[in-house]
Amino acid sequence: MPDLSQRLFFALLPDEGVRTQLRQLQKDLNRADGRPVPAKNLHLTLLFLGNVAADKINAVCDIAEGIAGSQFDLTLDMSGSFRQNNARVLWLGASKPPPELGVLHQSLCQQAKSIGLPVRKETYRPHVTLARKVYSRYRLPERPDRSIPWTIHRCALITSELLPTGSRYKVLVEKELSE
Repeated sequence: MPDLSQRLFFALLPDEGVRTQLRQLQKDLNRADGRPVPAKNLHLTLLFLGNVAADKINAVCDIAEGIAGSQFDLTLDMSGSFRQNNARVLWLGASKPPPELGVLHQSLCQQAKSIGLPVRKETYRPHVTLARKVYSRYRLPERPDRSIPWTIHRCALITSELLPTGSRYKVLVEKELSE
Protein backbone atom coordinates (compact mmCIF):
# COMPACT_ATOMS: atom_id res chain seq x y z
CA MET A 1 0.00 0.00 0.00
CA PRO A 2 1.52 3.36 -1.01
CA ASP A 3 2.26 6.00 1.61
CA LEU A 4 -0.01 8.94 0.78
CA SER A 5 1.28 11.17 3.56
CA GLN A 6 2.54 14.64 2.65
CA ARG A 7 5.29 16.76 4.15
CA LEU A 8 3.46 19.98 5.09
CA PHE A 9 4.16 23.38 6.58
CA PHE A 10 2.45 26.74 7.01
CA ALA A 11 4.40 29.74 5.73
CA LEU A 12 4.34 33.42 4.97
CA LEU A 13 4.95 34.14 1.30
CA PRO A 14 6.87 37.26 0.26
CA ASP A 15 5.52 39.55 -2.42
CA GLU A 16 7.69 40.21 -5.48
CA GLY A 17 9.35 43.30 -3.96
CA VAL A 18 10.47 41.44 -0.84
CA ARG A 19 11.49 38.41 -2.91
CA THR A 20 13.69 40.68 -5.10
CA GLN A 21 15.41 42.12 -2.02
CA LEU A 22 15.99 38.63 -0.62
CA ARG A 23 17.47 37.53 -3.96
CA GLN A 24 19.83 40.52 -3.93
CA LEU A 25 21.00 39.57 -0.45
CA GLN A 26 21.57 36.00 -1.70
CA LYS A 27 23.72 37.37 -4.55
CA ASP A 28 25.78 39.23 -1.96
CA LEU A 29 26.45 35.84 -0.35
CA ASN A 30 28.31 34.49 -3.36
CA ARG A 31 31.38 34.00 -1.16
CA ALA A 32 29.52 31.27 0.70
CA ASP A 33 29.83 27.85 -0.88
CA GLY A 34 26.28 26.79 -0.04
CA ARG A 35 23.22 26.18 -2.12
CA PRO A 36 20.99 29.31 -2.33
CA VAL A 37 17.28 28.68 -1.80
CA PRO A 38 15.54 29.15 -5.17
CA ALA A 39 13.57 32.42 -5.41
CA LYS A 40 10.27 30.56 -5.76
CA ASN A 41 10.96 28.71 -2.48
CA LEU A 42 11.74 31.74 -0.30
CA HIS A 43 9.33 31.90 2.65
CA LEU A 44 9.10 32.33 6.40
CA THR A 45 7.87 29.17 8.12
CA LEU A 46 4.97 29.63 10.53
CA LEU A 47 4.67 25.98 11.54
CA PHE A 48 6.40 22.89 10.19
CA LEU A 49 4.15 19.83 10.45
CA GLY A 50 6.38 17.22 8.81
CA ASN A 51 4.82 14.12 7.30
CA VAL A 52 1.06 14.29 7.74
CA ALA A 53 -1.01 11.14 7.22
CA ALA A 54 -3.42 11.17 4.29
CA ASP A 55 -6.44 11.00 6.60
CA LYS A 56 -5.41 14.31 8.28
CA ILE A 57 -4.62 16.36 5.17
CA ASN A 58 -8.18 17.64 4.64
CA ALA A 59 -8.31 18.80 8.26
CA VAL A 60 -5.02 20.67 7.82
CA CYS A 61 -6.40 22.28 4.63
CA ASP A 62 -9.46 23.35 6.64
CA ILE A 63 -7.16 25.02 9.18
CA ALA A 64 -5.44 26.88 6.34
CA GLU A 65 -8.76 27.97 4.84
CA GLY A 66 -9.80 29.33 8.23
CA ILE A 67 -6.75 31.48 8.85
CA ALA A 68 -7.98 34.91 9.82
CA GLY A 69 -6.20 38.08 10.64
CA SER A 70 -5.07 41.41 9.36
CA GLN A 71 -1.96 42.32 7.45
CA PHE A 72 1.00 43.29 9.59
CA ASP A 73 4.54 44.58 9.15
CA LEU A 74 7.71 42.62 9.75
CA THR A 75 11.27 43.89 9.37
CA LEU A 76 13.98 41.41 8.43
CA ASP A 77 17.01 43.01 10.06
CA MET A 78 19.18 40.31 11.59
CA SER A 79 20.98 37.32 10.20
CA GLY A 80 22.67 34.21 11.40
CA SER A 81 23.23 30.54 10.85
CA PHE A 82 22.55 27.21 12.44
CA ARG A 83 23.99 23.77 11.96
CA GLN A 84 22.08 21.18 9.97
CA ASN A 85 23.86 17.85 9.66
CA ASN A 86 27.49 18.67 8.78
CA ALA A 87 26.79 22.05 7.19
CA ARG A 88 25.21 25.34 8.09
CA VAL A 89 22.05 27.14 7.04
CA LEU A 90 22.24 30.92 6.54
CA TRP A 91 19.09 32.87 7.41
CA LEU A 92 17.57 36.32 7.74
CA GLY A 93 15.16 37.12 10.56
CA ALA A 94 13.55 39.83 12.65
CA SER A 95 15.19 41.22 15.77
CA LYS A 96 11.72 42.26 16.98
CA PRO A 97 9.05 39.93 15.61
CA PRO A 98 5.65 41.65 15.71
CA PRO A 99 3.08 40.26 18.18
CA GLU A 100 0.77 39.32 15.29
CA LEU A 101 3.35 36.81 14.09
CA GLY A 102 3.44 35.09 17.47
CA VAL A 103 -0.35 35.03 17.67
CA LEU A 104 -0.60 33.45 14.21
CA HIS A 105 2.04 30.84 15.08
CA GLN A 106 0.35 29.95 18.39
CA SER A 107 -3.06 29.70 16.76
CA LEU A 108 -1.74 27.27 14.15
CA CYS A 109 0.00 25.22 16.86
CA GLN A 110 -3.23 24.92 18.88
CA GLN A 111 -5.28 23.97 15.85
CA ALA A 112 -2.74 21.37 14.72
CA LYS A 113 -2.77 19.83 18.21
CA SER A 114 -6.59 19.82 18.19
CA ILE A 115 -6.61 17.45 15.19
CA GLY A 116 -4.01 15.18 16.74
CA LEU A 117 -0.84 16.37 15.05
CA PRO A 118 2.36 16.54 17.07
CA VAL A 119 3.78 20.04 17.45
CA ARG A 120 7.40 20.68 18.38
CA LYS A 121 7.88 22.39 21.72
CA GLU A 122 10.97 24.33 20.68
CA THR A 123 11.08 28.12 20.73
CA TYR A 124 9.69 29.67 17.56
CA ARG A 125 12.45 31.54 15.72
CA PRO A 126 10.95 33.09 12.58
CA HIS A 127 13.42 33.35 9.71
CA VAL A 128 13.83 33.13 5.94
CA THR A 129 16.41 30.56 4.89
CA LEU A 130 18.76 32.06 2.29
CA ALA A 131 21.24 29.21 1.74
CA ARG A 132 21.69 25.59 2.80
CA LYS A 133 24.67 23.25 2.87
CA VAL A 134 27.24 25.93 3.62
CA TYR A 135 30.47 24.11 4.47
CA SER A 136 32.87 27.08 4.51
CA ARG A 137 33.49 29.28 7.52
CA TYR A 138 31.60 32.11 5.83
CA ARG A 139 29.26 33.90 8.20
CA LEU A 140 26.69 36.59 7.65
CA PRO A 141 27.08 39.77 9.67
CA GLU A 142 24.67 39.79 12.62
CA ARG A 143 23.11 42.96 11.22
CA PRO A 144 22.88 43.09 7.42
CA ASP A 145 23.79 46.34 5.63
CA ARG A 146 20.13 46.91 4.92
CA SER A 147 16.91 45.73 6.48
CA ILE A 148 14.00 44.43 4.46
CA PRO A 149 10.56 45.79 5.40
CA TRP A 150 7.81 43.29 4.64
CA THR A 151 4.07 43.82 4.90
CA ILE A 152 2.62 40.36 5.43
CA HIS A 153 -0.27 39.96 2.99
CA ARG A 154 -0.63 36.21 2.65
CA CYS A 155 0.11 32.89 4.21
CA ALA A 156 -0.08 29.41 2.80
CA LEU A 157 -0.16 25.70 3.45
CA ILE A 158 2.64 24.14 1.42
CA THR A 159 3.61 20.59 0.59
CA SER A 160 7.30 19.84 0.23
CA GLU A 161 8.81 17.03 -1.78
CA LEU A 162 12.45 16.26 -1.01
CA LEU A 163 14.51 15.66 -4.14
CA PRO A 164 18.27 15.16 -4.63
CA THR A 165 18.43 18.66 -6.14
CA GLY A 166 16.55 20.26 -3.23
CA SER A 167 12.96 20.70 -2.16
CA ARG A 168 10.06 21.22 -4.53
CA TYR A 169 7.18 23.17 -3.01
CA LYS A 170 3.54 23.29 -4.02
CA VAL A 171 1.02 25.65 -2.45
CA LEU A 172 -2.09 23.70 -1.38
CA VAL A 173 -3.99 26.61 0.17
CA GLU A 174 -3.18 30.30 0.01
CA LYS A 175 -4.94 32.77 2.26
CA GLU A 176 -4.95 36.57 1.91
CA LEU A 177 -4.99 38.53 5.16
CA SER A 178 -7.45 41.42 5.47
CA GLU A 179 -6.26 45.02 5.19
